[in-house]
Amino acid sequence: MSMYVIIGIIFVSVFLLVFSLGLIIVTRRGPGITMTGRLSRYGYGTRREEKEVSSFSDRVIMPVLRRIASVVGKVSPKGIVKSAEHKLELAGLLERAGVNVYLAVKFLFAVGFLLIFILLLILYDFHLIVSALLMVLIPISYFLPDIYLRNKINNRQEEIRRSLPNALDMLTIVVEAGLSFDVALSRVASGIKGPMGEEFNKMLKEMNIGLSRREALRNLVRRTNVQDLDSFITAMVQAEILGVPIGKILRIQASEMRTRRSYRAEEEGIKAPVKLTFPLIFCLLPSLMIIILGPGLITIYESLIKFLK
Repeated sequence: MSMYVIIGIIFVSVFLLVFSLGLIIVTRRGPGITMTGRLSRYGYGTRREEKEVSSFSDRVIMPVLRRIASVVGKVSPKGIVKSAEHKLELAGLLERAGVNVYLAVKFLFAVGFLLIFILLLILYDFHLIVSALLMVLIPISYFLPDIYLRNKINNRQEEIRRSLPNALDMLTIVVEAGLSFDVALSRVASGIKGPMGEEFNKMLKEMNIGLSRREALRNLVRRTNVQDLDSFITAMVQAEILGVPIGKILRIQASEMRTRRSYRAEEEGIKAPVKLTFPLIFCLLPSLMIIILGPGLITIYESLIKFLK
């Protein structure tokens, strides 16, 4: 036991020493140390920007993660890959982290928990039940990225659902001012922050590369999977097919979205007492019972002791 502790302390000490020295060297590196800085003293390379040094994660961690991701992506079935790609697209993380990287992270989670379990078994002598519980955490850890991704999807869809009525109001005002739908969409996309603005910008990019408005709208529905946005896109596609004025459709949809938002707020308000029932029962009620019945129980206990004596 003591040998493992000593080895761990030595490893942490050496790591901190090397990390501190490297940090000092990087922070003290001035323009005169690099080749561009030395040449700038003599008038050379003054107009050329100095190349930034990439971070440790870009140089070491990400290449290793990409290699693991490529292997995991080749081994994984196509159905799992497509499902993970759709989930990442709904969460808005497909461009930041690819499907292979996501699958590699899930694989590393399980391997990491397995190594921690083996290390704990070597260092400590657990009971059989505790060991079984720790072993159950290994397959559960494989699904921890899925839980995070599902939470990310729900939060993103809720943000889109909340910002959609305001976006439609702005879009209605700009279209009724005389601008076309594409120009109005670009104005609204530049003025809205968050997932709604990002999705509008992606839609504009798709329309700029040659996709029709109908296809770009359907791709927007596929990337978000929000019911309110789906109904708006359906109305816009039907208006384009039937030749109905877009301004009228936008005004009707904006009013409908505001009504849905008010109904949803009332529904959440009705659900609030039900959600507060269990916290009140398990948290507040025991405290009240202790405060109310505590002095009486203490008095009864003292009287019983006196009676028995």
